[in-house]
Amino acid sequence: MATLPLKSSNKQQPSVIRLLWAKRLSTNAIQSEMRPKYGNKYLTRPAIHVWCKSLLIVEKVLLMSNDLVAVVSTTDATIAAVDSLVRSNRRVMG
Repeated sequence: MATLPLKSSNKQQPSVIRLLWAKRLSTNAIQSEMRPKYGNKYLTRPAIHVWCKSLLIVEKVLLMSNDLVAVVSTTDATIAAVDSLVRSNRRVMG
């Protein structure tokens, strides 16, 4: 994965972006919030946009993974059903 661009050596800016993004601020609003604190060393708007885009991707992946929660059931009926399915079609396990 490519590293996200940092204009300054200040490593706390991505954390600030995450916090402001969690508040659902736009890229422009995030930049406006950061400008007074970091002066001329704040991240550029395109860099903030890249961070926000990556945070959105992570959020989508996490939401998708919550929908794919495995349910494990080891009752005799379930074991028999899976055994029957595998015996009827060996490609199920492949």
